[in-house]
This record gives sequence, structure tokens and C-alpha cells, in this order.
Amino acid sequence: MALVNYTSDSDAESDAAVDRGPPAKKPRIDNEKALPPLPSAFHDLYASTVRTSTADDPSLHQGRVRQIPHKAGNWPSHVYIEWHPPNEAFSLLTKRISTLRKKTTDVTITSFLTSDLGVPLPLHISLSRPLSLTTADKDDFLTQLVSSIKRSNIPPFDLCIRDVEWHRTEESGRSFLVLRLESSSHTTSTSTVTNNKTPELTELLKRCNKIAKEYGQPGLYEWASDISSNDEGDSKKMAQKTSVSNAFHISIAWSFSPPSNELKQLTSRVFGPSFTSTSTAATATNIHKGEETTKTEPQGQPTDKVRTTTTTTTTTTPTYVHVDAVKAKIGNVVTNIPLPTPGRKGKV
Repeated sequence: MALVNYTSDSDAESDAAVDRGPPAKKPRIDNEKALPPLPSAFHDLYASTVRTSTADDPSLHQGRVRQIPHKAGNWPSHVYIEWHPPNEAFSLLTKRISTLRKKTTDVTITSFLTSDLGVPLPLHISLSRPLSLTTADKDDFLTQLVSSIKRSNIPPFDLCIRDVEWHRTEESGRSFLVLRLESSSHTTSTSTVTNNKTPELTELLKRCNKIAKEYGQPGLYEWASDISSNDEGDSKKMAQKTSVSNAFHISIAWSFSPPSNELKQLTSRVFGPSFTSTSTAATATNIHKGEETTKTEPQGQPTDKVRTTTTTTTTTTPTYVHVDAVKAKIGNVVTNIPLPTPGRKGKV
């Protein structure tokens, strides 16, 4: 019988190595485009601020003092709308605040955008004052809040940034650099029936205040004509009050120093009108190759008559704050309350 030659494993491996050829290059992946954003509910699993002491120790909070002292058996609570700025808006805000800090040597400005480790932090719009709920009340409070939001018939909506300014609160002893807001429905409406620039936020605030008062908690922005019911029926007194739409804001930085006129003027120059997404003319800001460009469309004019302040051509994208849920933080537990979906309205 003739001998049969069998190919050894080493020979097969060497042949395969020759036939295989060079490995194909992996396609380059843009991480920002390849990875979708985390769902909003994911951020609720990890509280951005965690209690490290039951005593009020300002050294643990950059010198800040707690407005409501901790009391055993009570749960510090807050109702708010959370906003994670898109990449372009986050980059623009970070650059502007950094420029403002460099130009102000006598004022210490602390950003809300990132943690001490440089991790991006969520921003928020308050719908309540700091609350202190008892253990017996906290679950019922949350149940009533969820029910009221679901019955509000307010679908998801967008807000525009209409101004950037400093705001001082005496009770906290701090000054805040804030983004003033306006509903996109108000900017596109030609009606002059109401001066309220934030009808959706106002309705949500009324509902939150009503529930807070039922549990012996203070309401937010009760000085406003849209919120207080003390002067109902007295149109003269109502007209003398300020609309609550002037109060809604997103804080992006803070300082212990009162804002001087010089700081206010510097802030206006650093941020400029190009940052806001609403003004007398519809303005939109973009970032293109590290350069900011602005297109201005006078309201009521055709789009082919756009005046461009620079020669760079980009697609305009205004910064909007999309609102599709309200959040309630009780202790370190965050509950996400979605706004009603259109077509599935509850009974009021």
C-alpha cells in the first residue's frame, strides 16, 4: 500500500497566512455620531448631588449654605425640568463662561456646566422652591404630582433662550448667571392677548405650587400676577405685577459677589445677542471650524433676503430647550414624569 502524505497543521497555517493577505482597515467611527445619547431616565439612576453629611457644612459645598437645614425624618425635595445641552450649545456656553472668568480678575465665577472632575452636569428649570417633605407625606405628594402633570394636557414643547443676564437672590447670598426663557409657541404667535411668554411653564408651576401648599410647603414665584390669586378680579393690581414669564430661567454659573455694572456690561459683550435664539429678529448661532457665524432673518421678510454678518456659510441651528418631562427629586430618588402624549389627553 502506498504511503499517503497528510498536510501538517503548521503547513496549513503557513499557507493560510499567505493566502489571507493584509487585514482590512477598520472604518473610522465618529464617536459623537455613532453613539446615541443616553435616555433621560438613565440620569435619574445617579443623583448629581449626594448628601455627604447630615450637618450643614459649607466647606463641602463651595461655601454655600443650605436654605432649609437638614432635619431627621424630612426629605429635601425639588420639582424641576432637566436640560442636557446639546454638544454645540455646551461647547459655546463653556467657552463664553471661560472667557468671562478670564476677563474678571476680582470676581470668582463658578460654572454649573461641569463637576470638579470636568464631567458635564445637567442644568434645570425650577418648578418649586426647595421643599422638605416628611416621611409620611412624600409618597402621597409624588402620587398627586404625577396625577396632576398627566391631567395637565400640556404636550412636549420647546423653549427659546431670549436673554443672558445676572440675577441676585438675597436668601441664598449668591448671584446667578442665567438664561432667560421664552416658549417657542409664543415667538411664533401673532396674538397679543397675553404677555405671558411661557404659558406651558406657567401652567405647570401653578399645579406644582397648588400641591406644595397642600403639604404646608412654600410656593415658587408667588409674587407674579400669573401665579398669585390674592388680587383676582382687581385688574389694576394685576397689571402692576410682573408676569412670571420673566422669572423662569436656567442657571449656568454663580458667584458670591453682587453683579456690578461693569460685570453686567462685560457679560453682554462676551455673550452678545448672537447667543440668544430669540430677539427682535430671529437669530441663530452656529459653530463652523471653531468659528461662530450668525445669520439674521428680519421677521416677516422672505428667506432669500437674509443678511449675513460673516462670509462663512453654514446651516443655522438655534438653541432650543426641549421639554418632554418633569422631574421630582425626593431625597436622592429622582422620578421622571412624562408630559401627556398628544392624542392621549387625560381628564382635567
